[in-house]
Amino acid sequence: MLFFKNKSRVTGGFTLIELLVVIAIIGLLSTIILAPISSARMKARDVRRIADMNQIRLALEMYYDDYGYYPQSDCGWDCNGYRYSYVLSSWNALAADLAPYVRKLGVDPLNSGACPPWGNQCYTYAYGNVGRNTQRIQYDLTAQLESPTHVDRCFVKSYTFYFNNQPWCGSYSAQIYEASPN
Repeated sequence: MLFFKNKSRVTGGFTLIELLVVIAIIGLLSTIILAPISSARMKARDVRRIADMNQIRLALEMYYDDYGYYPQSDCGWDCNGYRYSYVLSSWNALAADLAPYVRKLGVDPLNSGACPPWGNQCYTYAYGNVGRNTQRIQYDLTAQLESPTHVDRCFVKSYTFYFNNQPWCGSYSAQIYEASPN
């Protein structure tokens, strides 16, 4: 006669519901942890943008001290043209003009292309609208900030057009940072 031992079934795994609960908890925790990291990265990019803009502005002022005018834009002087950091040939031309005053001309940390910085979600540096002969000596130097709470953005500063003092921030993005002194 054969005797069979009664083996009880022992399960060593997890049920599907237990796995789904663990995955949901991990997802929730990662969302809670990654949100501040994403915000910190955004703020760090804004800090870099402002530092780059200040460095470029200082180089432009040193250029002006030597020549009595600012470097031209893509269309020359006294026209509404810009050099954008996403257009490397144009930005490199500005870098060549400013080479004696700045070691390396910064570019936007995201440097998204095919858009001016005064549109939403467009991250590039812009230098242009340079006056010299027929317009007053001035220039625009702008970048788009990511943080909706930054105190130096257009919405807070209420920027105006230099030629008529009318506000222009409402027509464009409220996130623009204007570094030019005008």
